[in-house]
Amino acid sequence: MKYTIASVLLAASSAFAAPASTKREATSLQITDFNANVGLDATMHFVLTDANYPNDTPTDCNLIWTYGHAPKESARCNNGKYHIQFPDGAPDLHKFTLGLKRDESDPIQEQGQVLVDSKAEASNWVCVNNPSDGIKLHCDYSGTLEMPITLG
Repeated sequence: MKYTIASVLLAASSAFAAPASTKREATSLQITDFNANVGLDATMHFVLTDANYPNDTPTDCNLIWTYGHAPKESARCNNGKYHIQFPDGAPDLHKFTLGLKRDESDPIQEQGQVLVDSKAEASNWVCVNNPSDGIKLHCDYSGTLEMPITLG
């Protein structure tokens, strides 16, 4: 009996002495305040939040480019830590794939992409033609867009 009690106490004390498990990494990025315009140039803005890097985010991400062409490959969010990509080429604001990749020098490597499509059923990405003078197209995302990421 003494041996059984000692074994249970030893097992319990070992469990308490074990190091705490590391925080589970987030599996998606959150994109809010997401909108785009086509006027003389195309512009896009969104706010990126990453639970894996709470000290670096939220951060603004802004692009300006010639519509119909691809934005610069060196495009990054304002904190410089996230590369903005369009894996399927120059974005047509009605339907495009947005990609983000965390800087290679960071300990948690992340990359992800999400399809944004104004014509998809029940889409939160809504585009309006000629909403005001000088604006040929305005698109706006209602709510939070979740971008699944892979960790590597």
